[in-house]
Amino acid sequence: MTTSSENPFFSDTSQPQGPPDTFIPPPALESAADYDEDSSSFGGTDSSGDASSSGELESLRQGYLSPRILDLLPELLAEPAFRIGQRGDLRKRDVFLTGALPVWAGALPNVRFRYGGTGVSPNLYSAVVAPPASGKSALRHARKYGRPSSSTSSGGTSPESRTSPKSGASLESGAYPEGRASPQGSSTGQEGPEEEPPGRERPGVRAGRRQLFLAADSSAAALKRRLEEIPHGVIFETEFQALSRALGSSWGSFTDVLLKGLQNEAIRMSRSSKGAVTIPHPAPSIALAGTPAALGGFMSGSGSTPGTGNGLFSRFLFYRFDREFEWSPQFRSPQSESTQSEGPQSEGPQSEDLQSGERRGSLEESLRGAGQKFREARRQLGARETPLWVSVPGALQEAHTRAFRSLTKKWGEDGSVPRSMQASLTRAGLQAVKIAVVLRGVRLAESGIPPASTQSIELGAEDMEAGIRLSLTYLLHAIEVGARLQGDDGPQDTCLQGKALQEKAGSQAKLNERKRDLTERQREYLEALPEEPFSTAEAKDLASGFGASKRGVQRWLKSWRKAGLLRKPKRGMWAKRRPEREDSPRTEGLPGAESVISVIDGIPALVGGRAP
Repeated sequence: MTTSSENPFFSDTSQPQGPPDTFIPPPALESAADYDEDSSSFGGTDSSGDASSSGELESLRQGYLSPRILDLLPELLAEPAFRIGQRGDLRKRDVFLTGALPVWAGALPNVRFRYGGTGVSPNLYSAVVAPPASGKSALRHARKYGRPSSSTSSGGTSPESRTSPKSGASLESGAYPEGRASPQGSSTGQEGPEEEPPGRERPGVRAGRRQLFLAADSSAAALKRRLEEIPHGVIFETEFQALSRALGSSWGSFTDVLLKGLQNEAIRMSRSSKGAVTIPHPAPSIALAGTPAALGGFMSGSGSTPGTGNGLFSRFLFYRFDREFEWSPQFRSPQSESTQSEGPQSEGPQSEDLQSGERRGSLEESLRGAGQKFREARRQLGARETPLWVSVPGALQEAHTRAFRSLTKKWGEDGSVPRSMQASLTRAGLQAVKIAVVLRGVRLAESGIPPASTQSIELGAEDMEAGIRLSLTYLLHAIEVGARLQGDDGPQDTCLQGKALQEKAGSQAKLNERKRDLTERQREYLEALPEEPFSTAEAKDLASGFGASKRGVQRWLKSWRKAGLLRKPKRGMWAKRRPEREDSPRTEGLPGAESVISVIDGIPALVGGRAP
């Protein structure tokens, strides 16, 4: 077992240091040959297999966020999610949470953690992909965390009416003294120090009244100008087109800003009025939604190739679902929303409140109260002179390393996983800790921000467990999004070719039609193969009973895989394809998906979560 001192992902955070100006990716995981065979399981600890039932794994296979994750959420996220789940639409609940994570990241300026040897902010990019009129609009509830307060400011003017002297945009509460852009050098263009001393306020911009949300439909110059003022701003859009239109234009091609932004790489500009200007630590967050048809245009808006090979793809937490064609009641009174429970409550957080012991009030009331704490956290953290560092205890580093090392090993053994998805796996490790730090920040907003003199706090076990589970769940969705992107909008990867992936499991009729193309001997042999996954050696052992050579059987297996009759769950293993049913798993047949689910199932229950 790797000790925390040998951990390739984390550095010692006992004495925080300022990060360099560019992001250093974490080193590659050890090869499968260097990896102990037994370490793919999480022996020695009670795994989540005890904490979660088979129903939880079924939730993962159907594309839902699992109940275990929801049990680990802080109350400011769990309460609104519970309200949305009460309405009977668990997809909308998941959409809300997927958008809420990047929005809350925008409330955490001056929060850093160390990953791969450098200081990182917990900003996140998320994207909900679903057909029209399927419930994506639930994303808008997440925006309500950051809406302006209706109360007046100390100066007697409401945030909505207060404007920035530079841009004229309406402002919301939250200060950003750290990480802002600074003029470098003189008119000669010579660059000076890399980072402006934190805590020094930009002339003409009042501390505590900076806008949170950034416009997606912006020119590159305008977006960079806004990031100068608000390094932790949030791009929030319910349609991909708003961003793809800008990325596809000559005046708005800022893909480089988005690529650098997730990893907090410095952005440098040259302006005639200021000379060289640097945004030393940009940390924008993004929450988007849109249709599958629009996703390809968004990913290729800057002229790059759509699909999983696009560098932008691996930076996003994806949540994808198809429309569940049933009618939901559209007329509810506020009273019914606050008292009526329509969905299966076991799918969401349990009905208990931090203060009162039970949940009361409507969704709007819960978001209004959470929004007040959101703004106060943003204000207090933004006013800090130095960053608040979040350290990761050794046991949590160990859990993180083992989960992602295990999945890396499984994918290495699975010959069907597209090479282009490896970047998504690598970034999932970073996103797991980003999510965990966001959840820690939400808990701080609940209980109170530590004093400005506090330099560091520890990450909680519930935060890391939820972070790992969420990042891997979103990776599961990314596998499906990537497969559809490759199939619909881009060149086919060899492992994605054939009818098997295009039609996923296929119907019984189509399977029967494919079987009719086989000879009688081949059909008998196919039926004789085990119903459970089997090895190539087992398949060859059956060959002699049907008058076939082992080499001939090898050709049959490969041919039947392309025809959609067999699939490869991992290297050297084969499995029969089952006919598609209405309740068939969404993940069936997707390369690497079962490996992700098996790792999620093996994650230790690092904390008990809320009691049932």
